[in-house]
Amino acid sequence: MKSSFKRFLVILSGIVGMLGIATFTATNAQAAAAKVSPISTVTTTTMYSKQMHLDWNYDVYLPAGYNPKANKRYPVLYMMHGLYGNHRNLLERFNSQQMLDGAMKRNNTKAIVVFVDGFNSFYVNQKGGLQVESALMKDLVPKIDSTYKVSKSRKDHALGGVSMGGYAAARLSLKYSNYFSKAIMVSPSVWYKLPKDNLIRQNMHAFTNGKTNWSDQVYNGLFPTKYINSKTKPVKFYIETTSGDTTVPIKDVNHFVKDVKKDTNKVSIKYVKDTGDNHNWTYWTKATPKAYNWLMNEF
Repeated sequence: MKSSFKRFLVILSGIVGMLGIATFTATNAQAAAAKVSPISTVTTTTMYSKQMHLDWNYDVYLPAGYNPKANKRYPVLYMMHGLYGNHRNLLERFNSQQMLDGAMKRNNTKAIVVFVDGFNSFYVNQKGGLQVESALMKDLVPKIDSTYKVSKSRKDHALGGVSMGGYAAARLSLKYSNYFSKAIMVSPSVWYKLPKDNLIRQNMHAFTNGKTNWSDQVYNGLFPTKYINSKTKPVKFYIETTSGDTTVPIKDVNHFVKDVKKDTNKVSIKYVKDTGDNHNWTYWTKATPKAYNWLMNEF
């Protein structure tokens, strides 16, 4: 029995080796960051989040030629997925690595990109639940800053996301404009009034008040535009959506853009409106490369 089990372990080890599957810790990530690769690399790793009290997965894209021993520092982008997704979504549902390679080559720039796992949290601190916002700002950002050659300049720090992640990119870039200066949003979930029979409203708990799973008071209190004030530093937005979106109607995105533009000294916006698509991966596969390209040009 023991010999059979040993043979099984040997075979399993060989299969894992052939498939190139690996489990990375933060220490492994530091080792990976110490290598210079002629092509871009993506590493899946884990850190312990003190804010959420759990092991937290994320991916890090390092551009071709990234050299941890050189003086050069790199811009950083934190990319956030939508509802029902995870940190691998934007790498597996479409090829973000390839998109980023192309955008960086076209704009003659290089950047570090972190793919965040936000669960179904809308990247906020949920009452009685996950504190994803705090984890991002107090756990992940400091970890990335200390592990990789991240630029210390605010102009080189950006957030981005699709759908729920787009909502978060808008909100967090404004709330933490002392650190972030740019945000890219594709189909951002910026509803002004979500119908009571909407399944997202009925099933999600990010905006709970402790009594009901979706509180309009909590949601409205956390809306991105609430963070535009005298202390907000200038932020650049790239927003893209489509008129055929049945999940986040374009009228809501138009409303959001109009509200943000009321204070032109705080936020500048490039707004792209497409037609003939919907709130899905087919559209996002076409739209996201344009968002990446805009950001790399801004860096």
